[in-house]
Amino acid sequence: MNRSSSSADTADDLREQAAACRRLALSARTVNGSEALRAAARQFDSDAVRIDPEAIASSDGLTAQAASLVRVREALERQTAQWLWRGPKARSPKASV
Repeated sequence: MNRSSSSADTADDLREQAAACRRLALSARTVNGSEALRAAARQFDSDAVRIDPEAIASSDGLTAQAASLVRVREALERQTAQWLWRGPKARSPKASV
């Protein structure tokens, strides 16, 4: 078996794990759970790049742009999750007259 294809396969598996973590983060019940899953996804991506850096070399510009868009999406998801977790503010009872 070719070592480079084995490294590429391993890196692809790690990227798939990262994608799975991001999908799970969308349905996490808590903000902390969502953050933990996103952190795991970033670690899987980092390991994939370390194992097979050539995989992203061909699309370097696109990769930087895609990474930026992912960070923006994650920030928006984090804000939305925090807003949803707090829920609507409780209405103050009206003073009876």
